[in-house]
Amino acid sequence: MKELKIVQQPTPTDARMLDVAVGPHYRLGSGIAEINQRWVVALFPAMAASVYTFGPAALRIFGLCIFFAVAFDLVAEKLAPSRDLTSNWSSVLLALLLAFMLPLNAPWWLMLMGCFFMVIVGKKIFGGVGSYPAQPAVLSLAILQLSWPARMDNTAALKDMDWQVTMVEPLRLLKSMGVSAESHYEWFDLLLGRQVAGTADGMVLFVLIGGLFLLMLREIQWQLPAGFIIGLLTTATLLHLVHPETFASPMFYLLSGGTLFMGFFLLTDHTTSPVNRLPMFLFGLLAGVLLILIRGYSNHADGIAYAVLLVNLCSPLMDMIRAKVKGAENV
Repeated sequence: MKELKIVQQPTPTDARMLDVAVGPHYRLGSGIAEINQRWVVALFPAMAASVYTFGPAALRIFGLCIFFAVAFDLVAEKLAPSRDLTSNWSSVLLALLLAFMLPLNAPWWLMLMGCFFMVIVGKKIFGGVGSYPAQPAVLSLAILQLSWPARMDNTAALKDMDWQVTMVEPLRLLKSMGVSAESHYEWFDLLLGRQVAGTADGMVLFVLIGGLFLLMLREIQWQLPAGFIIGLLTTATLLHLVHPETFASPMFYLLSGGTLFMGFFLLTDHTTSPVNRLPMFLFGLLAGVLLILIRGYSNHADGIAYAVLLVNLCSPLMDMIRAKVKGAENV
């Protein structure tokens, strides 16, 4: 009986390496479309409150903004294909964010121009989601305010409405009357959105519900809105103590206009906000300080667009703040 010999073949060097390129792999996580869909859902409470208050006029703003934004996204995708697909829902989300801040009587051409600036100039030119340096809806809002200021007047948009509220934007009345303007508004009315503001950004309570929804799903981190609110309230408190005849109470600034909308939905954009926790807090803190300074010392009554754009420029610098890895000091 012959003895069997087992001859071991030489193993190639490459065969001993770990190959991670071959599937199947299990991926746990959310795609861009799912994330944007959750943000859209978070906007539903404020949208419903706006439709309840203003009726078909609010639906017109939401519908036309979505239509124009998606149309521009589709055309851009056909002309210059990229990884920023129309199916990722980013244009729908941005359209709603812009619609929240537009006046209720915005003409169709103003929304058309706003969506063009937002989708083409603010998003597509820079490569789409994950690449743009400034929040596209806010960039578009700033361009519209500078180009057509008369058309972006929220007070003029609601002047003919039969509504039992003071028919002037709270922050505008504060500019003209000083701190006595605060007596014309009840905090509860401001909280419920019974104030002159954009189509839906002034629905404070319902914006807050949407923001808490995003926090519960961990779509946004608490450090950013917390830093924003702390920065805003601290700065407003100090200025109110120093100049009580000019600066209103901190809660008046917090509940007026789209302040909380800025803190929960504009600053927290994943592309333009910092990644790490400490930079997030500092980012929000700086935004809150800048917003109060712009409102108090500039000709702009609101100033949300400019505060957001300014802190967006600081985001890359803040992301350079990183915690040191223990044990790697000599590496």
